[in-house]
Amino acid sequence: MGKPNGSVHKDGFQFIVNQPSIMGPPWISMYGTDPAVPATFSRENFEAAMLHVIREPNINSTAILRADILYEDHYELEDGKPTLKESHREKFDLSDTDAKRINVDEDTPRETFLPEDLHLFAKYSIVRRILPRNPYKDAVINQTCLVMNSTDPEYKETSAIIYNPHLDSSDICPFYIPNVKQVAILFHKQSITVHYIPFEEVKNKEVPELLKDESQRVVRTAYRLLQTAYKHSRGVMTGYEKKVNHDVVVDKVKFQDQYINLKKKYSKFLVENWAESTDPKKHVFEDISIAAFLIELWIKIYGPDFKNKMQFRDLGCGNGVLVYILVSEGMKGYGIDARHRKSWSIFPQETKNCLKEQVIIPSILLRPHPDIKKQYPHLEHNGRLFPMKVAHEYIAPATIVYSSEDLLKSPQVNIAEFPSDTFVIGNHSDELTCWIPLLGYPFMVIPCCSHNLSGNRTRFNVRKGINNGINGNSSYAGLVDHVEDISAKLGWKVEKEMLRIPSTRNAAVISYENSDIGKFPTTSAYDLLLAEGGADNWIQNTMTLMKGHPRSH
Repeated sequence: MGKPNGSVHKDGFQFIVNQPSIMGPPWISMYGTDPAVPATFSRENFEAAMLHVIREPNINSTAILRADILYEDHYELEDGKPTLKESHREKFDLSDTDAKRINVDEDTPRETFLPEDLHLFAKYSIVRRILPRNPYKDAVINQTCLVMNSTDPEYKETSAIIYNPHLDSSDICPFYIPNVKQVAILFHKQSITVHYIPFEEVKNKEVPELLKDESQRVVRTAYRLLQTAYKHSRGVMTGYEKKVNHDVVVDKVKFQDQYINLKKKYSKFLVENWAESTDPKKHVFEDISIAAFLIELWIKIYGPDFKNKMQFRDLGCGNGVLVYILVSEGMKGYGIDARHRKSWSIFPQETKNCLKEQVIIPSILLRPHPDIKKQYPHLEHNGRLFPMKVAHEYIAPATIVYSSEDLLKSPQVNIAEFPSDTFVIGNHSDELTCWIPLLGYPFMVIPCCSHNLSGNRTRFNVRKGINNGINGNSSYAGLVDHVEDISAKLGWKVEKEMLRIPSTRNAAVISYENSDIGKFPTTSAYDLLLAEGGADNWIQNTMTLMKGHPRSH
């Protein structure tokens, strides 16, 4: 058993299951804030917070992906009577999925048990469709959500939020909502209380034993609902603003639907056949999310037939999962990494053919400068020599000298000269991160570890007056800001998205518009290379990667 009935928690919230519900029968009180400590926020703060939670139910449960709003009516009191002010209807198609679903065709509000004494009317009447994170396992349901005020002037500061799932029995209730017929969150006399109507009729006004036990999930959920309502209402009052904004570049619904589709197709195979020593769940679901985002981004840029208009290069492709998903989805392209990975062996031959073991040395380091090329058009390389010290197990250290001509011809080297319709991906590509905007192709780079153009570890500071949505002046914030800065200096129109991936390093810098596309390397690229301190050690550091062990990411 949990704490005894009437217990008070450390945050002052009280378990009030033995107190009669102010909502009246058949409602049962569950939790409430301390009535001796009045809330300082207003009814308007409470309603604004709860409307946000209605639209974003994932705030209360990580098992929920999102809510689609099917039906919404807004009423206001005029001469003491509710008057319809706005009405909206939306249809969302589930026909192309085999997701489990319960009563999803029932998209009109369900009747709700209301207390007579409070004289409540629906200020907002909303029907939302809740999509779980795994809709092939957990059911999609519709739910009526009411934001209620009182017509009685005595209760002008009273507001009730009522959730009424379109369910007729507890047997079909998905686990991500409380297993009860209805839920009410009441703001009344500067206190918040949570109330339930159980599926089973309450006999002789006795509270079901299940609801008396604070260790039960359905009871713990009531406590969580109170916490959320209180915290978010205070946040609205204090003017809290989200530090991170998602879904700026790609529509949230389209991304999430694509993610569900790819997850169903690929997650089981990838997790069960994982060949690396790293956590498969983190890496698999992260790359599925990135693939879903890229596909929707490419549809936005190139249109629905994007597969016929572009190809991709994944630079520093690591375990190859992203390449596998994209190629399996019918996209043209390949991934390049300095070292072959164990996981490459699990992929079908079609994917193996698209994974290249090469080091990347951008051609700007090997080709003649554009001004020289104009004078001597026959020149293909810049004539530079790159000495590199090497150690050997049996002989004394020696120096190998690479020439630009040799490197241009080497099958072990990729000089990043791709077809004009290429889109470049840098998914946590470490040393390559700052290079990607210089290559001259539309790109998305997800910065990770901070290196300069020589491949050396470094730390960039966030430019003064810049707020890039990442806290403070951390090394990561500085790296993301630096990638944005050099991209803009090279003429790229920069966008940024905080990706919905299981990683703290989730900023994606994106650009696909530049008047110099097809003209790189431009004079401005050489100028930027010089301003960044050059890249004298890039070739030496890069060739070393061919002998090192691959890193986990």
